[in-house]
Amino acid sequence: MRPFLRYLLSGVSIWVLVDYTTAFNPDNARWFQHMPDIWLFYIGYPLIFAYLIYARKWDNKRLIGSMIVLAFIIEVILSNNSLLYTFPIMLIMNPVAFAIYSLVTFVPKWFTENTIKRNRNRVVFLVIVWLIVSILNYVTNINNSIT
Repeated sequence: MRPFLRYLLSGVSIWVLVDYTTAFNPDNARWFQHMPDIWLFYIGYPLIFAYLIYARKWDNKRLIGSMIVLAFIIEVILSNNSLLYTFPIMLIMNPVAFAIYSLVTFVPKWFTENTIKRNRNRVVFLVIVWLIVSILNYVTNINNSIT
């Protein structure tokens, strides 16, 4: 399979899983409420990075810069995620957001380039951050639905 397509497919898969678990789980109704618009993110984000990585041959520094810009656009401008700009919680949430966006940006790249083992420690760290955020989101959403 061509690297562009492999990145795109793995990126979309990771985006769906990570976004659902960190933003919507267990509220399926709210997730479906955002359909089909949310698929623009699920397909568009990996498509942009597949293009930057495999057509434009961008290095990791440029990818990180574009990841930060795109995360800002998605989280602050489009989603109005106040956790990323409200002091003092922003001091915790910005590094967490950086880790989550690194997961959806770089894990598909490492998977596509067969460098997961070389980046094992990074992958483990990013997955741990994602799991913690997912669990906290689940507990928060369960508690909000009870009250």
